[in-house]
Amino acid sequence: MRKITKKIKFSFLILFILLGTCGIICYYTFFQNTLTIINNTIYSNLLPTNTFKSTYTPKIKFGNMPITDISKISDVTLNILDETNIKNTPMLLKAQRYYIPLNFICSKLKYNFNDSNGSLIVNNESHTISLTQDTYTKDSINGSLRGNLINYNGDYYIGISDIEKLFGLTAVFDFESKHISLLPNNVQQPKASSIIYSRKIALLRFEDFTNGDSMAVDKNQVKVKCMADLLYSNGIKFHVGWIPRFKAPLDNIDNNLLENDSIANVGFVNLLDYLINKGAEMGLHGYTHQSGTDRSAAGEELSKDTNNTVEATKNVIENGIDVASALNIPCTFYESPHYRDTKLQQSIIEEYFQFVYEPFDNSKKNIYKTNTNNLYVPTPLGFVENSDMSSIINGLKTYDPEKLHSFFYHPSIEIDYINFNTDNNKLNVQYDENSPLNKMSQSIKENNYTTVHIDELINK
Repeated sequence: MRKITKKIKFSFLILFILLGTCGIICYYTFFQNTLTIINNTIYSNLLPTNTFKSTYTPKIKFGNMPITDISKISDVTLNILDETNIKNTPMLLKAQRYYIPLNFICSKLKYNFNDSNGSLIVNNESHTISLTQDTYTKDSINGSLRGNLINYNGDYYIGISDIEKLFGLTAVFDFESKHISLLPNNVQQPKASSIIYSRKIALLRFEDFTNGDSMAVDKNQVKVKCMADLLYSNGIKFHVGWIPRFKAPLDNIDNNLLENDSIANVGFVNLLDYLINKGAEMGLHGYTHQSGTDRSAAGEELSKDTNNTVEATKNVIENGIDVASALNIPCTFYESPHYRDTKLQQSIIEEYFQFVYEPFDNSKKNIYKTNTNNLYVPTPLGFVENSDMSSIINGLKTYDPEKLHSFFYHPSIEIDYINFNTDNNKLNVQYDENSPLNKMSQSIKENNYTTVHIDELINK
């Protein structure tokens, strides 16, 4: 009987040790798969160090473009606040951005302009803005200009995107009439987060974003600005998977932003700038996201059957980087079209980008750091299909530390939920509160998630 009792005690002891060991193992597994935010800084033993350097220098740099890359524009009219149909405004084009004289826009907006003593100061009773060629300080807040100032024949010119940012306006383009309205933007500034400590982190990405199909329509571009305003006012950070060159060979369309100067392409680059200014982080989603006769966003570009050599893969990646560099669109991540890149293609992407916004493989539901200091960030919650939000909402409601709460959304779905007009020289927006993006935003807030940018996933 004593022997049996000893055996039982010994068995319980072994069981206790095993349970304790399992608990320790589970704890460390849990910890390894958890990101923690403390005072707006992310911590995890999964994060790579901030020592990555790309192997590639872009062939074209926005800041190095000579004066010969600037052309005069004479056929665009403006509305500025209540003043309509302003013609013959001196206007320049550089890198798919329109520029107008800084002193001209200041006079229209009732700002003083002073360029004495080697500094540029713009101010009124409420705001003071100081400018360099590529930076600004507004009311003690520093930032970078999206288009940089141009000194042309002794006058300073400022880009439409930077006018929007610095003066609180929204540019509404009319491609057919070659008309731009600069209207008041009354979007509320996001409130500072009161969350000091959180393990509930979410990532959101706009997918297949390119200047083709629905995104090439001027009214739809304004609607995307409304989407950005929605996220910005709710303090939600987001990403954009950008396809730099839209091709539809069967329709004889090849929209190369480095070659095709048009007000439609100016409107699209203005939209990219607007998204960045409202909290978007940009990344490359291939170069054309197609091959052969396929349409961009539908076809393959990197796979076992497409661009499957080292040289071809590098060509795809470098073409995209060159467009981004020439247009001054900073891109911090890469995402292969349809996640179909091979291990060889992945290894080449890793030479150019530290952050790869896709799963390392189908078994990974959380971030994965390679031994080359790259970070793969999957989207385990999937995406919205046919406006059905259930999988995203249910995924956000279920807090699973083993699964990253990351997902993507095609903004073309949201367009049908937004209407607007410019009556009385204002941007009047009717935005359906039951739209997918509104529901996503509500769910993120209701479930106490903190949204982060992919390049915050770093040990600083």
